[in-house]
Formats: sequence, C-alpha cells, structure tokens
Amino acid sequence: MVFPTVSELSGRLFQIITDDFDRTFRGFLDGSDVTKTDKYLLAQTEVDHPIGNLLVVRDPGDSATVAAAVGPLCSDEFPSGVVCLGPAGQEVQELLTSRGFQLAENLPAMAANLTDVHLPDRIDGYTIQQVGAEAHELWVDTMAEGYELPRAFVERIGPAVVASIAADDEEYRYYIGFHNERAVATATIIIRDGIVGVYNISTIPDQRGQGVGGFVTGEPLRLAAAEGYRTAILQASQMGEPVYLRLGFKSYGEMPFFVRIPGS
Repeated sequence: MVFPTVSELSGRLFQIITDDFDRTFRGFLDGSDVTKTDKYLLAQTEVDHPIGNLLVVRDPGDSATVAAAVGPLCSDEFPSGVVCLGPAGQEVQELLTSRGFQLAENLPAMAANLTDVHLPDRIDGYTIQQVGAEAHELWVDTMAEGYELPRAFVERIGPAVVASIAADDEEYRYYIGFHNERAVATATIIIRDGIVGVYNISTIPDQRGQGVGGFVTGEPLRLAAAEGYRTAILQASQMGEPVYLRLGFKSYGEMPFFVRIPGS
C-alpha cells in the first residue's frame, strides 16, 4: 500500500478532503429518505437537527441545482442544513438567504502529517478501545450525547452499519473513550487510498475542557502512524478547530455550512 504525505498531496488536499466528506456521508446515509445524484446528496430524516436534514452540494457555484434541491428542506417542521463543498458563490448565498438559511460557520478542511502530529500525553483515568458491531448501542449512546445529535440519526452511522456499507478499498475503525469504565467520548477513522480520515469526534458535556477530544483523536492516529500511514484529514467545526490546530493539523480551505431553524 502507498502511504502519501501531505507534501505529495499538495495542491489537491482541499479536493481530497471534500471528496472524502462527500463519500462518507453518501456511504452512511441511504434509504427512502435520501436522494443521491452526481450533483448533490439530500437527506430528509426529519429529526430535530440540521445534520439530519442535509443538502451536500458538490458544485457550490451551481445555483440552479441548489434551487432545485433545497426545496424539501424549507419546511417549518424541522431544522435543516446545507454544506457546500467549496466557497459558495454570491448567487447561491443570496438564494439560501431568501429561503431562510443563514451561514452558521465555515468548516475548516484540515490535514496533518502523522509524523509531525503533536500527540497529547495519555490522561490519567482515561482509556480508549477500538470496538465493533457488538458495541454499537454504547457507541451510539455516547456519540448522540457527545455530539448532541438525535439518537435515531446516530444509529445510521454507528459500527453495526459497517458490514453493509464498507467498500473493499476502505476500512472503518470505531473507538470509545472511557473514564474509569464510563463511556465518555467517540472517534471513527476511515482509511481510503492510504489516507486516514477522522470522523465522529465527540465528548459528552461534563467531560469537555479536559483534553479528552485531543486524546480520542490522537490515540487512533498514533496507532495509524505506527502502521505506516502518514497523512490524516478531517473536516472540523469551528469549536473543534483549536483542538486540531494543537495536534498539528492545518486548514486547506473551508466548507460553508448554512442552517435553517424554524421560528428563528
């Protein structure tokens, strides 16, 4: 297997990160409430969170596609979101604003050389364990609390789904972080083309601010680096970005995230 470095991927990293994000959501989200075309992914799960009612647009300058696809998300029955896989053009921004969406944040697309990552020291009382389908319920419970997502949505991205979605050229690894045997954090890494994608980093509210997020991110990366992997990528929230900067990740672009909250 080839293990590319950040420098070898220079100039293509933003596209690689956004493509990985798109592929991941297309893998996790399937069923009668999901529409996938070569231009967008539309999920209409009707859960009470924008991530569950989501439009992911591959060409953020394609206002015609956005206009045609976003309609089902303009309901007053549930919150919804739009992620653009690149800077949104003025026309798209104005269109989304006219439909009641507001720019919530610009999500940094980040990457790091695993040989340069500043892996945090292990924290007393905290451990991390790789888990499989047998721990699906515990992982889902922890992720739902930590990421503050509806459990019905998290059920669709937990370890039990891997057997039905994983392609031959990708590997999913799920982790739970424990504090004195209590599940308090989650992480997932998805390996494709010799690159480690980081997803589902969450910490339950009463454990935040203690370095747990860095710990559950860093330990899977430590293991991946020991296997020879040299590049990690992720899409961060603005809240999580400082954690990843401290680990040694750098931003290579931003993905605008618009939300529509009924009654706001």
